Amino acid sequence: MDRIIKLADLEAAVARAYEDNKSLKEGAADARVKDENAGQFGIAVGLTDGSLIVKGDSDAKFVMGSLSKIPLVAQLLSQYGAEELLKKGGACCCKCKEKGKKPDVPLSLRGVRAVSAVEPSNDPEGKWDILLSMMEALMGSAPELDDKAYKEQLRMNAEANVENAIAEAGFYLYDDAKIAIDTYSKLQSMKVDVKQLATMGATIASDGVNVVTNVPAFDGKLAQNIVGFMTAHGLHKMNKPWLVRVGVPAKGGFGGGVLAVVPGVMAVAAFAPELNEVGVSAKASKAVAEILTSLDINALASAKVKIEK
Repeated sequence: MDRIIKLADLEAAVARAYEDNKSLKEGAADARVKDENAGQFGIAVGLTDGSLIVKGDSDAKFVMGSLSKIPLVAQLLSQYGAEELLKKGGACCCKCKEKGKKPDVPLSLRGVRAVSAVEPSNDPEGKWDILLSMMEALMGSAPELDDKAYKEQLRMNAEANVENAIAEAGFYLYDDAKIAIDTYSKLQSMKVDVKQLATMGATIASDGVNVVTNVPAFDGKLAQNIVGFMTAHGLHKMNKPWLVRVGVPAKGGFGGGVLAVVPGVMAVAAFAPELNEVGVSAKASKAVAEILTSLDINALASAKVKIEK
């Protein structure tokens, strides 16, 4: 049985979540973006008809961090399909199992491997153009590179000797390590605002058709696989309790953004730079959870939700 939620009630829920959480003082910003957006807080809800509900600092730009894995996965699924991509992802293909631990590096090894699998190989500009095109197709507008965050990530990579650490661990990549590391570092340093993030989520919720441009970003059959990825690799160590309590797949990034997707209905995005102890924006995650739970919107429930204007 369908559940009807009035647009006015959704707008009221967004306003309440903003007011309830705007004064929250918890956590600290990541070193790569420290003090860049201190105190800012924005919310955007994107519906599958292209409508946006915004509150607070909705124009504030922040780096995507792990949120960049969403367009990355969309691109890989478009290239390989779900079955082949799962084979490529697989278990940890490295000698670190023999040593008992993975290399201690300041970026996601799975993210680096995923970028390495993006075609074309041995072509950093071609690989980057493909990924940038997917981001634009999902958001309906182009993200920007945060040069400061990118340079700080490169500095951290050099300090940790990431390329050598990956080689010593025997961590398997599909392309040159230098290209994969640099491209992933750049990808997670791209800046967006909550409106772009909500549009990306709403496009996924709309089976890949961009809700602003009406142009398909990917084959609609892949939308369930992208949402499946968000479900499996969501909000770090708080992902399991989040799914049990909120029931909507979500992903976050070190820049302070959080995105939740309700297939067929909408996406809820929020941003605040201060991260909790597991690296997720404290304010943004609480606001997103409040909006969804206050309206009893749960992607795992049997009732389908419709927004009535």
